[in-house]
Amino acid sequence: MFKNRFDEGASPFEFANGSVNDRALPVDYAGIAESVHALQRQVDRLLFLNQCTLLFGSPLSLSDVVTQLMDALWQRHQLAFAGLVLGESELGPYFYYDLRGVLDARRYLYKQCPLPLWGELARALVRRLDPEEPDYLLISHIDQAKRPTPEEFPWMPRTGSLMIIPLRKEAVAVGALILGSSRPENFLDIELRMELVEFAIVAAHAIISAEAQEEIQARTGQLAGLQLFTRSLAATTSTNRLIGTIVSGVAELMDASSTLMAFHLDLTNAKLRELLLAAPGAYSNQQLVGVAANDDASILLAKLHRILQWTIDAAQSLFLDPSQPLESPENLYYNESGRAMLAPIIVGENSLGALYVEAAPTRSGYDEEDMVVLRTAINTIAILLKQIS
Repeated sequence: MFKNRFDEGASPFEFANGSVNDRALPVDYAGIAESVHALQRQVDRLLFLNQCTLLFGSPLSLSDVVTQLMDALWQRHQLAFAGLVLGESELGPYFYYDLRGVLDARRYLYKQCPLPLWGELARALVRRLDPEEPDYLLISHIDQAKRPTPEEFPWMPRTGSLMIIPLRKEAVAVGALILGSSRPENFLDIELRMELVEFAIVAAHAIISAEAQEEIQARTGQLAGLQLFTRSLAATTSTNRLIGTIVSGVAELMDASSTLMAFHLDLTNAKLRELLLAAPGAYSNQQLVGVAANDDASILLAKLHRILQWTIDAAQSLFLDPSQPLESPENLYYNESGRAMLAPIIVGENSLGALYVEAAPTRSGYDEEDMVVLRTAINTIAILLKQIS
């Protein structure tokens, strides 16, 4: 016989809200709020990273891409300081491309960042052998760790916390983000670290893309510049102005702040020697005579005399950093890039002189592709000098 459910002792109110066996459990409002907050944070992070991803493949210059990336990072996170360094190769040198929260930041911008092998930057840039190991360096208490040393980052506060995240291209370091907080243990939040690492990946792709576009534009400009350079030499009707035209033309072609063309007087014939000594601004020093653009030939000759002589004698090209003490030329021979280049001037089969160019402050430096352009210009110069001889 049908049994009324009310006979079981349950009230109509209870049945209106479900049976006794289906009675709802207490609602965990705190847990729901925490889940919603976590979801909002994830969505917010994705929107932020998507905004940064839009810079990938943009027509902006490298400096503009770096500025926009650092603007986005600085506005989003309450950091005490933030810096970005980029290198010409994995082993450096590395240069400051952006600094935030640093007094007198202009003092360091586009200057070389020290890279001691025992330093924190070097440790952060080393490739991780274990793929599960976090690809960043974390110091939660700068004052307690007494790291990094003031010699490595003289602008950095000595308290708070530090996180250095490498920027990589196919696992090879091309730069790093140097991030700091005034609060110790600021970067222990795993969600924060995850976002910063993902931002570094996006930033690396955007920067590499901008560098590639600038490289293409630079090579296109250099090809056009070479054409104009050879045309200007061919159009020079006065041999008295030839040397000055060569030096100024090379300075413009290579975007150089300093250019010096030097010859060994004992290796040149009387006609070329007379032409060199008569050139405006010419200066002789211990059998070397030089003509400079945008600088004093006497200063450059005195500074570079030994390495100029080696380049002429060895007939070998070199990269160097003029801001550093000049090392043995044999050591410099293995450099693949630098802020300055030296190349021999070979006329026929004889090395008669050398051409020195130093990059303008707005350039990161020179590499092998630039050396090819410089040698091509020197080949044109050599043809003209051979005709003079």
